[in-house]
Amino acid sequence: MCGIAGIMGNVDREKREMYISQILEQQHHRGPDYRGIYSVDQITLGHNRLAIIDLDSRSNQPFHSHCGRYTIVFNGEIYNYLELREELKLTYPFKTESDTEVLLASYIKWGVEALRYLNGMFAFAIYDQYKKELFCARDRIGEKPFLYSLHQTGFYFASELPALLRLGIFGTEPDQIGLHYSYLRNFLHIPEPYTRYKSIRRLEPAHALLVRKGKIVKKWCYWTPPTEYNPNITPEQVREVVKNGVKIRERADVEIATLLSGGIDSSIVTTLMVKDGLKPQAYTLKGDEEELGRAKLIATRLGIGLKIYNFDPQLQRQLYHKMVQIYGEEVRLLPLTHSARLYQQIRRDGIKVVMTGIGADELFYGYDGAYRQLLFSDIVKLLELFPRPFLKGLEKIFSFNQHLKLLFRLAQIENHKRKGFLYQQEAIKKGWGEEFDYAFLLDFWAEKVKTRNYIDLSHWLGLILENSHSITISGDLPAMMFSIETRAPFLDYRVIELAFQIDAHRKVSKNGGKMILKEAFKELLPDTILRAPKKGFGYGIKNNWVITSEGNRE
Repeated sequence: MCGIAGIMGNVDREKREMYISQILEQQHHRGPDYRGIYSVDQITLGHNRLAIIDLDSRSNQPFHSHCGRYTIVFNGEIYNYLELREELKLTYPFKTESDTEVLLASYIKWGVEALRYLNGMFAFAIYDQYKKELFCARDRIGEKPFLYSLHQTGFYFASELPALLRLGIFGTEPDQIGLHYSYLRNFLHIPEPYTRYKSIRRLEPAHALLVRKGKIVKKWCYWTPPTEYNPNITPEQVREVVKNGVKIRERADVEIATLLSGGIDSSIVTTLMVKDGLKPQAYTLKGDEEELGRAKLIATRLGIGLKIYNFDPQLQRQLYHKMVQIYGEEVRLLPLTHSARLYQQIRRDGIKVVMTGIGADELFYGYDGAYRQLLFSDIVKLLELFPRPFLKGLEKIFSFNQHLKLLFRLAQIENHKRKGFLYQQEAIKKGWGEEFDYAFLLDFWAEKVKTRNYIDLSHWLGLILENSHSITISGDLPAMMFSIETRAPFLDYRVIELAFQIDAHRKVSKNGGKMILKEAFKELLPDTILRAPKKGFGYGIKNNWVITSEGNRE
């Protein structure tokens, strides 16, 4: 896990290197093990290294290909680097044991199509000295950040917003569209591609871009999961793909710990780690006594240590302000401070890598209300069979009941536009709907998947867009504050692709969600874990302050 930076454009080398030094200093917490800068042609690249694989200095970055033509700066992990290396070693003379070199060799062999072969979390930039071209990409779900700006002097990028702002050359005019999104419905953050400022953008998940002469010449989305149901998927297949997602993330040259909340997701991950022969130190935060009891149960069954920390209310405000300072804008999710409290302790133990259960709720429909959403999804799908004039009539007849009125209204809208419609309606109520169509982002991602089932569409949008605050941001921000890498097996793209091909009725019932996931691991986990009610991270911890709907802290 690292920090990356670069400048390509009409800026003299001395100034480019000064700017990159300032960015790397700002991002030091992302990679305190080494700092490197490289300049050639009209480009300067920089890197903060957190050494996880091949700790030798030979793997420091910016990293150059054996031929000298290509240079890479890379943040993240390519988990299947051993398999790729085996295929590439016949044509590429490797000089390190790092996944960085495998990533670079993959690009040399397959070009931009290398993205199809990568299993990992990443944000990287590769410069081709012959073509004078910069290729940048972000992983499928957006676990690793990539911020950039098209300035009059060229193309600038970094891993964090304040690192770019520190240069003092970018405008600070607020981006009201991005800010408004952050107060609509499920958002608690400013979604990609927006930031708080008009001058700086975030590269979207599963996107790549090409830069020449300091200008973006191409930008595209390279992946979305299949959503056509496959009735032949079995619980055994679910178990195997999750097992492999865990095992492939156990590759590291440093110790790996685990977050163990006592819920089903972290219990699955921790149990599989132990079955693979690891003895990870487990960490948890004391909140709900019942949840804590389950964490103790799993740790005892597995024979691993469990460190329990009380949440210090006096630290909450301090940790939140520190996170906002690092992120550059507010993320209104206070459980981030709970994570930060744990990572602070974990780093004091000298641990750099932590395994988590993030993502399972979005994939296997574990949130409260999933069954109601399934019923709505089934009903609205049946209503689609009726003529629109008939549905419009029902909408008028039942105008006295807001729920029924909305049901008949949504039945008249194509499935991929329903969620966007809800956002635009809220924007209109807030007085923002006339200036911008706030359905845009939701429709953009909804159109990427072909599904007639509202529940599947809703969870896809939650995964890729709406819930980033509790998935990708929470996996990167509080951990990197303390120079820690988090790994999330449920976000393995193979798990995601399999999960979205499973009929929602096999995931959700009136008794709760994650049905097929529980079936897949019923032989590994006790009934007390499998039957436990859903409780979010930090459940039972009383916040000593809150963030209001208007963003003020009280």
